[in-house]
This record gives sequence, C-alpha cells and structure tokens, in this order.
Amino acid sequence: MTVTVRFFASLRDVTGEPQCELVLPPGARLSDLIAHLVARYPALDGYQESWHFAVNQTHAEPDTLLRSGDQVAIFPYVAGG
Repeated sequence: MTVTVRFFASLRDVTGEPQCELVLPPGARLSDLIAHLVARYPALDGYQESWHFAVNQTHAEPDTLLRSGDQVAIFPYVAGG
C-alpha cells in the first residue's frame, strides 16, 4: 500500500522535501511508517518522541492502522510562551 507523508517545520528542513510517498506492507501501523522514515532519513533518528502525528487530518498514535491512500502529517512539537 502507498501512503503520503507530509513534513512540517523543522522536519521539512531535515528531509529536504515537503512530502514523500512510502510503500508499506498491508497491515502496517504508524509505528512501521516511522521506522521506514528513519531508515530513509537517518538524520531524523532520535527525534521521534517529539513528533505529533495526524492521519487524514485526525490526531493519531503510533499504533494507528494505516490504509492505502492515507495522508500522514508529521509535526514537531513546539513550545512557546
């Protein structure tokens, strides 16, 4: 199955692109997608705990089951005052 991943803020800078497509096996979860991204973009490794995820514009957790055609957005957490 193919999913589209959109990167925001500093993640876009690290990957060098605003989005990518990943081919994942059927039954893949968001945690599997994360592992694929770290393998594809090693500079992302170690920052996964500070990411916020949305699948099809709805908040998602790492155990979320993905389906072909899903759009996954990844945002780094930001702090402000």
